[in-house]
Formats: sequence, structure tokens, C-alpha cells
Amino acid sequence: MTGVSLFEDLRALLETKGIHSLESALRNKELAKLGDPLTNLIFFLAAALRLAELRHLAPSRLDAHGLGDCVEAMIAYGWLRGFLTIPEATQTLHEQFVRTGVGTTQSKAERNEAVAMGFAVLLQQIWEHEQAENSV
Repeated sequence: MTGVSLFEDLRALLETKGIHSLESALRNKELAKLGDPLTNLIFFLAAALRLAELRHLAPSRLDAHGLGDCVEAMIAYGWLRGFLTIPEATQTLHEQFVRTGVGTTQSKAERNEAVAMGFAVLLQQIWEHEQAENSV
């Protein structure tokens, strides 16, 4: 299944569940369960930009979603430029999560910070590659 077909399947669920307005969406617990990880991901990405000390690169006056989009664009740029591969990024995140104990007895706030730090490390690596390439 591709990402596009999964998205379309999820959109079709709105019709199946009779969710035709924002008001009905706000009352749907299943939709809230789907929105929770999406919101957390946006939060992690916005926090990662701050933790990587790269917030100055993003346009001013962005909300968490806009900052999340910036991080996604930065990761895509780094991947397309060859600054990181998917296996390298996965390994970096894994090492950060193991080092900080993600998934252990940490509080939710501690886990959130650890996940954001993992993404921050990726962003720092991309930034360092970009700076090294521009200094040549």
C-alpha cells in the first residue's frame, strides 16, 4: 500500500463514519486518536529545530506546524543533496533514542524531549554538511 492510497483510505473513513463537518470531527474519538501522533510529530519537529539551534533559518512568525514543515523540507533537502541517507538517518535516530532511553520509564515530557533531540541531531548534521559544502 502506498502512502497515497493509505491517505485516501483514511479520507474514505470520514464518509464511512459520517464525519462531514468540523463539529462532527471534534466529537469523534477515533479521529482524535489519529490526530494525536500527527500533532506529536509536528511538536517534535518544531522542538527539534529549536534544540538544533537552527530556528533562525526558518521564517519568523511561524507556528509549530509551519516550523514542522521547515524541518521536513530540511530533511528532504539533506537527503536529496546526499547529506544523509535513510539508513543513516534511521541509525542516528536509533542511537539517540537508545542513548536517551526512549521507551523506558521516562515521563511523556522526557520522551518528547528525547525524540526532539534525535531529530535535532539530524538537523545539525544536515546544517554542518551544508556549511562545509559552502565553505569550499
